[in-house]
Amino acid sequence: MATSNATLPPIGKISMIGIWIETVLYGVNCVMYGLCMFILLRGGKVATLRWVLLVMCTILFLLCTVHVGASVRQLLEAFVYAPADVPDYSTTYWLDYTTMLSLLKNNLYASLVLVQDFILIWRLYVVFMIIRGELVTETASQIILAAGCVGSAYAASAISALPNDGLYGSVTSSVIIASWAFGFTLNVSVTGVIVARLWRMGRTMVSLTATSNNRFASTIYGFVESGAIFSVTNIVVLALYASNSPVAVTGLDVASQLAVWVHVVLLFSRTGSSRFVSADIDATLDRRTGWAD
Repeated sequence: MATSNATLPPIGKISMIGIWIETVLYGVNCVMYGLCMFILLRGGKVATLRWVLLVMCTILFLLCTVHVGASVRQLLEAFVYAPADVPDYSTTYWLDYTTMLSLLKNNLYASLVLVQDFILIWRLYVVFMIIRGELVTETASQIILAAGCVGSAYAASAISALPNDGLYGSVTSSVIIASWAFGFTLNVSVTGVIVARLWRMGRTMVSLTATSNNRFASTIYGFVESGAIFSVTNIVVLALYASNSPVAVTGLDVASQLAVWVHVVLLFSRTGSSRFVSADIDATLDRRTGWAD
C-alpha cells in the first residue's frame, strides 16, 4: 500500500487548490457581472447591441455558476462524503474522469467555449456592420472554425467517458488538440481582424477631425488584452495536458472562470463606461457616413 501511495500524484491537493482559485475568481465575476448589468441597463431603454451583450454576459455567468457549483459538490464527495472503507478515496476520486460531475464540467466548459466563439464572431459583425462580400467570407470562415472547435470539445467530452479510451487516450488526445487548435486560430484571427479594422477607422477619423489621438485606442487595447489572456490560458492548459500533468483538468476549472472574466470584465473595466458599446455606435456611424471602404 505504501508503494501505491507513492505512485499516486497529489491530485487531491491539486484539485482543492484549483477549485479554491476557481471560487475566488467566481467571486470576482459576481461583482463584475453586477457592474456590467448596471452599465448595460443604465438609462432605461436597452439598445439592440447592448441587449445582445446583456444576454451573452448572463449566459456566461450562469454557466460559470453551475460549473463552480459542480466543483464544490466534487469537494464534498471527495473529502466529506468519502466512504471510510475505500483507501485513498480522496485521491482516486479525482482520477476517475467518467463520473457524472466530471462529464458535466467538461460539457459546461465546451458550452462556455461555444458562447465565447459566438461573442467573437458577433464582435466581428458589430465592428464591420456592413454585409458585403469580404465580411460574409470572413464570417463564414470563422463560423467553420467555431464549429470545429466546439464540435471537437463536445466530442472529446463524450469520448473521454468511454472506458476503453479515457481522457488521455489517443483518440481523445487528438480530438482535444484539434479543438484547441480551432479555438486558438479563431481567437487570434478574429481579434486581429477587429483590431486592424478599428485602427483603420481611428486613423480615418483622425484625418477627418484633425486630431492626433486615435479614439479607438482604448478599445483596441481591450481587445488585444482579452485575446492575449484567453490565448495564453489555453496554451498553458494544453501544455499541461500534452505533458500528462494532473494539473491539466484542474486548469480547466480556473480557465472556465477566466473565460467569463475575459469576456465580461475586461470589456468594461478596461474601457470604462461601456466604450465597447461606443465602438458599436461608431461602427454604425462609419457605415452611414460612408467612411468605410
